[in-house]
Amino acid sequence: MNSILLNKLSLVHIAVVAALTFTAPAQASAEHNHQDEHPQKQSLNQKKHPDGNTDEHGHVDKHGDKDAHDDHGHVDKHGDEDAHDDHGHVDEHGDEHGHDEHEEGQVHISAEQMTVSGIGTQVAQAGDIKQTLTVYGRTVLPEAANSQVRARFAGLVTAIKVNVGDRVQAGEVIAEVESNSSLKRYSITAPISGVVVSRNANAGELAVDNVLLSIIDTRQLWAEYQIFPEQMRTVTLGQQLTIESGQQQAASTIKILLNSPNNAIYKLARAPLDNSSGQWAVGALLSGKLTLSKQAVALRIDNRALQESEGQQVVFIRNDEGFERRAVTLGRSDSEMSEVLSGLEAGEEYAVANSFLLKADLEKSSAAHVH
Repeated sequence: MNSILLNKLSLVHIAVVAALTFTAPAQASAEHNHQDEHPQKQSLNQKKHPDGNTDEHGHVDKHGDKDAHDDHGHVDKHGDEDAHDDHGHVDEHGDEHGHDEHEEGQVHISAEQMTVSGIGTQVAQAGDIKQTLTVYGRTVLPEAANSQVRARFAGLVTAIKVNVGDRVQAGEVIAEVESNSSLKRYSITAPISGVVVSRNANAGELAVDNVLLSIIDTRQLWAEYQIFPEQMRTVTLGQQLTIESGQQQAASTIKILLNSPNNAIYKLARAPLDNSSGQWAVGALLSGKLTLSKQAVALRIDNRALQESEGQQVVFIRNDEGFERRAVTLGRSDSEMSEVLSGLEAGEEYAVANSFLLKADLEKSSAAHVH
């Protein structure tokens, strides 16, 4: 009986010891598993880039290539380090200069654009440089170019055949009058060719000694200038001059020198002025450039062509593309022309009227290409 009980106790003891033996490793394993939980989570956070590149914080280089950045960390949007300058700025044209530079001093302009802009040209050639004297005056009618039409015999005006503004020819019938003495009609003809500028009678009115019509002929005028004492020694008959009024010009010579009316201190110099085109108005104010001396030069240009650019006198020379800026060296000059010593050849075409527009365009283009 006692031996049986002893055997049962021994079995129980063995079972307890065995249970304790297996429990200890299990607890140790649980503790170990608890400690490894965070490293596993950390490794999950470190996701690999397709190229396998991660930084020390686990951040992925989204370009996968350090060479896609410049020294300052700017991204090369073209994917090419060579497309950046030293500061990482993107060169939008992809070359070293950032643009195709205009040819030096070249202005591209078509013939149509020249016309719209009013740019005119001349050809460089030989000519004279003149010393001139400027005088002032106005246009006047020659005395024979003004006619006041009257009736030969007093009578009744039966017809006036012209109106103000009509052009008539010498010998053309312009009115009819019935004589008081003979009661016969007679015709009045235009004494000169010209334009009717006034009409002072109508049919049914009496013609006695009154002016019926006024006619003037403006096809030929005088340019009449006042010449003051300090100028008289330089003004002579036959002297050449340029007649000017605004943008109008004409060449002529001094034909008449007169004493002024009312004993004024100046003289009157008259030069014929062709007005067959009707561009000069009677009584228009004038200036005139009298030629005192002149000297021939091998090459000259119009002063309106000269522009100042970068501290130099330049002109714009016509070429296939438009115009080229050209620096020139000048010699003698007058109020209209300048001698060219270098920078231009005879026969070259250059801009004159509105040449300043070419200078402005060139300066605008240069400013637009400055980085």
